[in-house]
Amino acid sequence: MVPADPENPRGLRWDRGGWLGSQLGGSCWIGAAALLTLPRDVGVGLVVLVLFAAANLVGLLLWRRREQLSPYAGIQLLLTVLGLFGASAIYVLDRAGLFEQIQVGGQVSAGTTYLVLAGVIGLLMLFFRLRFAPSRRDAQR
Repeated sequence: MVPADPENPRGLRWDRGGWLGSQLGGSCWIGAAALLTLPRDVGVGLVVLVLFAAANLVGLLLWRRREQLSPYAGIQLLLTVLGLFGASAIYVLDRAGLFEQIQVGGQVSAGTTYLVLAGVIGLLMLFFRLRFAPSRRDAQR
């Protein structure tokens, strides 16, 4: 058994693969939506592509600040960013009338997608809060 790290009692650590996987896994759908939109409407496709790039830029900046940021705070910020940029992409696509056009297979409304996005992000944030947030007892050490 590994002794507990007093600086990180909950065991959450910065990990390049985990971070990159979380960042790209949470944003790749925005990039895919941008690529599917570009042939239909270049302007809207570029806006969505910028949202994808911006979300990943923020993720990269959070990674570069990992020395000053706890892993818990970093993942909570990343989830917030992915939720905000994801909701923005849905909004842009829906306002342009392209959200349902770019879907392959079944049709899912923008409203349902907002709910799914908020639910997934909210549940992940709650999971990390319950599992990895520093407790009062940890703060007293």
